[in-house]
Amino acid sequence: MRPLLEPITQSLNYADLRETWRVPEDGQFSVEKTLYDYQTEALRKAARALFLYYENEYDWAANEPHEVNIKRKQSFADRYGNLGIADLSLKKYESPADEKNNKESQVFRILSEFMPHQGDLIPYYNLINRMCFWMATGSGKTLVMVKLIEYLHSLQRHGEIPPHNMLILAPSDHLIGQIRRTVEEFNQTGLYIDLVPLREIHHARQAQFNAITVYYHRSDNISDVQKDALTDYRTYENDGKWYVFLDEAHKGSKEDSKRQAYYAIMARQGFLFNFSATFTDAEDIVTTVKKYNLAEFIKNGHGKNIYLNEKEYDAFRKNREEISPEERQKIVLKSLITLAYVSLRVNELRINTGLANLYHQPMMLTLVNSVNTVKNDLWMFFQTLRDIATDEIDRSLFEDSKSDLIDDWGNAGLLFGQDGGGIIGTDESPIRAMTINDLREAVFLSPSKGALQVIRSRDNKELAFQMRNADSPFALIRIGDTSKWRNELLAGYEETTALQEESFFSGLEQSQITILMGSRSFFESWDSNRPNVINFINIGGTDAKKFVVQSVGRGVRIETLPGKRRRYAFLSGDNGETALQEYHDQVQPPETLFLFATNRNAINSVLEGLETQKGEVFEKLKGFEKAERPEVNGQEMPLLIPEYQEIAADSISAQFSMSNDTLQRFKEWLKRTSDSVFAVRDGLTSTQIVSLRGMAEQGGGVQIRSEKDYAMLPFLQGRLVSHLSKKVKVADGVRELGDKDIVHFREIRVHTEYVTELQEKINQVKQGEVSDEERLKLAIQYGEGKISREVFEKRYSGKNEETFKDLEIKKVLGHYYLPIVLGNEKANYIQHIIKVPSEKEFLNSLETWVGKRKDKMPCDAWMFSKIDESLDEVHIPYYDHDKNEYRRFLPDFVFWICRGNEYRIVFVDPKGEAHTSSYHKIDGYKKLFVQDSGVRSFTHGKWKVSVDLLLYNPGSNPLQAYKNYWISDPGDIFLGKEKS
Repeated sequence: MRPLLEPITQSLNYADLRETWRVPEDGQFSVEKTLYDYQTEALRKAARALFLYYENEYDWAANEPHEVNIKRKQSFADRYGNLGIADLSLKKYESPADEKNNKESQVFRILSEFMPHQGDLIPYYNLINRMCFWMATGSGKTLVMVKLIEYLHSLQRHGEIPPHNMLILAPSDHLIGQIRRTVEEFNQTGLYIDLVPLREIHHARQAQFNAITVYYHRSDNISDVQKDALTDYRTYENDGKWYVFLDEAHKGSKEDSKRQAYYAIMARQGFLFNFSATFTDAEDIVTTVKKYNLAEFIKNGHGKNIYLNEKEYDAFRKNREEISPEERQKIVLKSLITLAYVSLRVNELRINTGLANLYHQPMMLTLVNSVNTVKNDLWMFFQTLRDIATDEIDRSLFEDSKSDLIDDWGNAGLLFGQDGGGIIGTDESPIRAMTINDLREAVFLSPSKGALQVIRSRDNKELAFQMRNADSPFALIRIGDTSKWRNELLAGYEETTALQEESFFSGLEQSQITILMGSRSFFESWDSNRPNVINFINIGGTDAKKFVVQSVGRGVRIETLPGKRRRYAFLSGDNGETALQEYHDQVQPPETLFLFATNRNAINSVLEGLETQKGEVFEKLKGFEKAERPEVNGQEMPLLIPEYQEIAADSISAQFSMSNDTLQRFKEWLKRTSDSVFAVRDGLTSTQIVSLRGMAEQGGGVQIRSEKDYAMLPFLQGRLVSHLSKKVKVADGVRELGDKDIVHFREIRVHTEYVTELQEKINQVKQGEVSDEERLKLAIQYGEGKISREVFEKRYSGKNEETFKDLEIKKVLGHYYLPIVLGNEKANYIQHIIKVPSEKEFLNSLETWVGKRKDKMPCDAWMFSKIDESLDEVHIPYYDHDKNEYRRFLPDFVFWICRGNEYRIVFVDPKGEAHTSSYHKIDGYKKLFVQDSGVRSFTHGKWKVSVDLLLYNPGSNPLQAYKNYWISDPGDIFLGKEKS
């Protein structure tokens, strides 16, 4: 399975969403934090998905029957089926006879109480109201979740989605605590999210003014029974009217599968949002709306490079009693030397640049499989650590370990990342010159050997270790209970009790501790830039996939300078970044996470799986290039498009449509509501209140249409306020076509299965037909060995037209880019090509008309281009009275035609149905480009430029007032029609 919701959202241009559906543009999260581009993109994709679900399917209504909700789900599920994924529509929960031992059967029993089923089947559409955010640990998923809550609250206020309660579910108190801290940070912005325990939903409480109430609960405590710790979902399911946010609340055990059913039931009439760094279940993967996994996170510079050591930690494998202590010491030494090397590099960079806050204080994580058994993994590692601290090692081991490490780094590349310079660059001298005392000072915080003393924490979950001749602890063990260690394993060690109230772990960011040891107790709900080395000891089987990804995700976080959370190569170069520029070739060590493992292949397969499992249903095709422009009077023909300027909207010229009954009810609503209520309750300014009252009372800004009836007056009020404050575009001249105006040919994507073969055919057409003379030259060059067989065959077989499955790939005379790809509407394996039958018919007619004239065209020069409404920016602004919103009309084609000093920009839309929506678009065009005396003209250099709009439909029968805008012959594009 692959993500499908993300490509589904690509069918809708975000810019075409009306204002109430837009995500706040400032990207501000808190006083100190601004969202990264990928976080904003995640929110925008969520907005598009919600719009497609609620707006483009079945508009929601208050107290709507369950049947409407089901139809909305079925319609939305069809979008998945239209991608050609056959098994999606067959995904059902079955009900085998042996229910007791079959988790699918138990899930069926739970869901069938609340969802329609067909015999022993529950169709998948019942679970389609969901979206997943597959985002790397450290990528700021929680920030996206909080901003999504803010966005949903805004949609509810504007009546765009049903006003359901919101609920956050997370599997641990640690994660809930992290969410709470993030919300507290967000609340500094002036908005306020009030987090309330789920069990208090039925209790009367004083609501904070203008607060967003969000409930929360431990996801692993949602059950079908009510006990002290467990919560019966049926008590709180609220007829399924919840917006549920799951934060790492998905797993695969039988009990957790049942919980997933409970979550789906609670959200069955609302929506479910799932956030995680690791998804494995099909229903999570296919409904992923944003994929920004660990590989993408690092690739884009937001995390450290990752290096996985070639040699394994063999000496720590289970049941390896014959391994000598020396071998274990050598392996641990390599990790410690790596940590010391990174620490020395950071200190050196700080001194050279004068930047005391550059990077972080490096640290090592040692994650083990067992901590309390006899001869457990952690004890074996600790014993080796103690031997090195007390100098009970052969000094030659230290030198051998350095040499081995240099060899390892020289023979292997990074797993993820790489900004140049290799793992340690070309300079081995810092490693060669390192002494054992250098290592002790950097890692053990003492320049000489010495005994260890133990410091126990007040909560009995931590043990810190300090050299007797040092001032602070260097290592920390964090496990569930340290009693066994203290009573049995550490008997005879000098022990003291920590004086501070807080734990060592909670103060880790500010401490000097360089080594953190434990099992799985701290891989979630922990934010740190410090890890540069991670040891995985007897961890890495298939059951540990989530743990490995999460812990590595914790280790890749980076902050080059305060607030600069990217690797140096991705920073813009200001202030401190400039000071670092001279030493840019030395930043690789602190910007790398070094991994050592007893089972390298297991760790490697998990991480490589992230790289290969990119989640792309489609891959980009290459080879589409801009065609050469024709020359006019010895100069290259310019390609011009209209330029617009934003001004305040004129409510009279852009009248808001509503029924007379709605208008009268709204007038009464305004009479009953004082200005102070509008100001305090709705946050309206005095100007907005005056405009709102004036529009309704005078009626000048209202167009009466009987079918436009608004039942919810608060919703209508929000729409009118937005309407009155909207800025609109007016024609302000013309400009040259920019690189961002027509971009869809760079985004043509095809299903990964067909990339190679289709790419080859595109390259052949791009090469073009080869003459007999050229083929003879190629044959001679190949015979003389001047070109390879591959090059010979590629150049020899050039064509002007090719086919692939049901696609046509060809060069079309005059088109902006070449080649052009045409398919049919069922070709769901490829995106952003010409598929619509009317567009293909128009192109065929155009080619036929041009072919008959060849060099006898009724103009000096011409070109044209397809416009993709989901990606391109060339458009005509207009007001859509059916939807009561300002929109962008993107005709399917734009033509550029020169004759003498006259230059015409002609928009052509082959889907020109004689319908009110077409009339609205024409009206929008006329307001911008037509005057009483005819079509407006603009000056650009020597050109007198006009803008035309034509709708191509040979069988259309429009109203008389619009007849001059319809054509049935491509020749009319070049000859033009008089406009009025």
